[in-house]
Amino acid sequence: MLLSCKNDLDEVAAVELPAAVPDRITEDAEYLYTDSGVVRNRLRATRITEWGAPEKRTEMDGGLELVFFDTAGQQGSVLTARRGVILPDLERMQVMDDVVFVNAKGERLETELLTWHQDSARVRTDRAVRIARGADVIHGMGLDAAEDFSSYVIKRVTGTLHLGDTLAASPR
Repeated sequence: MLLSCKNDLDEVAAVELPAAVPDRITEDAEYLYTDSGVVRNRLRATRITEWGAPEKRTEMDGGLELVFFDTAGQQGSVLTARRGVILPDLERMQVMDDVVFVNAKGERLETELLTWHQDSARVRTDRAVRIARGADVIHGMGLDAAEDFSSYVIKRVTGTLHLGDTLAASPR
């Protein structure tokens, strides 16, 4: 008995996958983003799923870490979250669920949703925020910050600031 297999390339090309199927899935991924040969960011995620159509996007789940590097290549701020999505056409990255952003000064931001606007180099949220700066804890509703969380403005602020034992009074 003699058997033969034949692949018709036109038939293979005609196979259509549903739109809900991603183009690529990567487990335990690490991506480096560079500018002029200098690493600016490192993204690590447990699982990265990429779609090319109908709307180009990259989804991350199972935990992610985004590290910002300074111009000298030193690690600066670190952003972590349970999941996120990158929308390259909008130049946006949105992270959600247990978002923690620690800057180079050790200030720690906690929120549930944060959007990185890459085109303006800003991160923003309209959700509740908590920022710990040593013994000081500041709460607010909304935040606008530099993309590396080096400077920020908290909207609708509440919180406790420790001023120490001595207060300097200005002469009148």
